[in-house]
Amino acid sequence: MKKVVFLSVLALMLVLSACSGGNNNQQGNGQNDGNDGNDGGSKETVTIELAAGADGSKQRDAAIERFNETHTDIQIKYVELPSVPNEQLTRYSTWFNSHSETPDLFLMDVTWPKMFASAGWIAPLDEYLDDDFKERFWPAALEVAQMDGKQYGVQSYMDVGALYYRTDLLEKYGHEVPTTWTELEEISKDIIAQENNPNLVGYVFQGAKIEGATLNWLEFFWGNGGEVMDEEGNIRVDSPEGIEAMRTMQGLVHESGISPVSVATSNPNDNKIVFGNGNAIFMRNWPSFYEVMKDEVVKGNYDVAPLPHHEGFEDHSSTGGWVYGINSNSEHKEEAAEVMKWFLSNEEQKDMAINGGVIPSVKAVVEDPAVIEAQPVFEKLTAILENAKSRPALRAYEQFSRALQTEVNLAMNNLKDAEQAMKDAQKEIDKIEQ
Repeated sequence: MKKVVFLSVLALMLVLSACSGGNNNQQGNGQNDGNDGNDGGSKETVTIELAAGADGSKQRDAAIERFNETHTDIQIKYVELPSVPNEQLTRYSTWFNSHSETPDLFLMDVTWPKMFASAGWIAPLDEYLDDDFKERFWPAALEVAQMDGKQYGVQSYMDVGALYYRTDLLEKYGHEVPTTWTELEEISKDIIAQENNPNLVGYVFQGAKIEGATLNWLEFFWGNGGEVMDEEGNIRVDSPEGIEAMRTMQGLVHESGISPVSVATSNPNDNKIVFGNGNAIFMRNWPSFYEVMKDEVVKGNYDVAPLPHHEGFEDHSSTGGWVYGINSNSEHKEEAAEVMKWFLSNEEQKDMAINGGVIPSVKAVVEDPAVIEAQPVFEKLTAILENAKSRPALRAYEQFSRALQTEVNLAMNNLKDAEQAMKDAQKEIDKIEQ
């Protein structure tokens, strides 16, 4: 693998002064068993440093306070990182390349686990996680950090692509929610023709040269039966499925015309504005926009569903979010695992969902009536999350994504046809050492 060189080296100021100790205070099912960690004072307190980006909801601070108040054998010290992922990555690379023992536990972007595991930065967690514990999660929450038959992390919370649709317009013209791209195109053309609104478009999505372009292509690709890794274990994007996925995306803009040319420069917020103002029938976006649009023109006239797929296949939305990992140089891996399992308990996942608005990685919590009452959109997400996929677990995911972003964007601008775009993406990807 070609090593990433980080030019900015940060001074290390983290000192761990605690010694080993602590009890197992989690049951295999992730529920808190009521043990406050007090073993009569026979062991000294272990401090676990938890590193993560700033949490605007402040729910992580509240959770840490709850943990520290109810445990005496382990205490959490929160190391707050910048909110920008690249700045976090620089910080992590500085710590782990210098073999720092801290932070013990940390949150990493869903695209980082393979890179971190390949570099030897994170420890396998299999000895700490039994089958009962793992069965509680959405499949993608575990797949995101599985490499070479080992589990290197568990997703803290989820994000997932969804199809937003105008309930009023579909009802007005007698249409069901589309399940295939062909249906979405046909419904869009029919409604646009009858509405006679020059500002109305069929489908908006992310086609700018950003990570969103990669995510959208992956969703078209997976929904066409495609897999990034071929039978020989090589990355393959110029397969027939990959080319057809790109052809479908391009066709929405430059053949059927149900998507505007502006998708070539659009991001999720741009799409939200178009849809929120009532100028789109369908939109691909994240669930976080569901509540926001209750204040928009489309208030009361929209809902979410699984993304469409190609005929004969299934929908597979791409996930986002953050993943727990344990520093391979930590002297307190067992205690760090206990802290991680506590955060992933049903009780803590429920609190984060209700008060922080994030999608739990534990299935049962998403379906909890109290959670649905607080976050109504979660009831719509079960079918989407069950089939969701994590982005490819690659050591050089960023280079892979950049190659795709470039070619997807060129195709969206109609500067290349679908086949040439994917072949050129493959050439760039072939230069990446896997």
